[in-house]
Amino acid sequence: MLLLADVGNTHTVLGLWNGEKIVERWRIGTAHISTEDELMVHVNHFLEFVSRTFDQVDGFCIASVVPPVNDIFVYFTKKYLKRDPVFVKSENVIWIKWHVSTPQEMGADRVANVIAAKKEFQNNVVIVDFGTAITLDIFTNEYEGGSILVGPQTSLKALFSKAAKLPVVQEKIPPSAIGKDTSSNVQSGVILGTAFAVDGLVKAYEEELSKKFRVVSTGGQGKTFLKISKRIERYDPDLTLKGIAFYYEEMNERESTFG
Repeated sequence: MLLLADVGNTHTVLGLWNGEKIVERWRIGTAHISTEDELMVHVNHFLEFVSRTFDQVDGFCIASVVPPVNDIFVYFTKKYLKRDPVFVKSENVIWIKWHVSTPQEMGADRVANVIAAKKEFQNNVVIVDFGTAITLDIFTNEYEGGSILVGPQTSLKALFSKAAKLPVVQEKIPPSAIGKDTSSNVQSGVILGTAFAVDGLVKAYEEELSKKFRVVSTGGQGKTFLKISKRIERYDPDLTLKGIAFYYEEMNERESTFG
């Protein structure tokens, strides 16, 4: 059993991979990960809940975009799993051509998404990952690049903090693009506006690259935007975790082949 972690700025998603699929997944606030022992308490609780133990974990692979917590994952893995963790790094992914100027700057979650997209779709796919920021990644038969948008939760928090008269608005799909009160005005602008931005960017990619793309979403709000985007055709909540697992397996295979 392989333990996986997708460490984001707001949440960390943990998962278990049985060699074929994600069999368990859990979400915790990244801010709650402050020591290796606290991380152990979280992981141990999750494992006990599904009648599993640390002894059943054969490895731990992590995609982190929060460098300050990386050492905690290292200490945790060495102390409680008695092994070294594996971190997803773009420079190790030599089976994909990164057609960008600085691939080493790519977030590990985006690298994992591209690995999963190549494995599951082969080519011509755009991955839209909804989180604190929204990332769009373009894979033809190589990685072409992408875009970063402000996530809707981040937009709403910024709006409320800067506009004193605006009330806190529930993050949900409005009944109409035309807002009839303050709340629906904000929802139209932020939620529908985000979906339109995603659709517009995909159209721009297609025009620029002269290709037609399938579009898959992932991340905490990926399912919501599947309902309102005209281009997102599939939602896969486990896409990033699967990419992390595929990375680990590929690295293991290469290590056993080349020593």
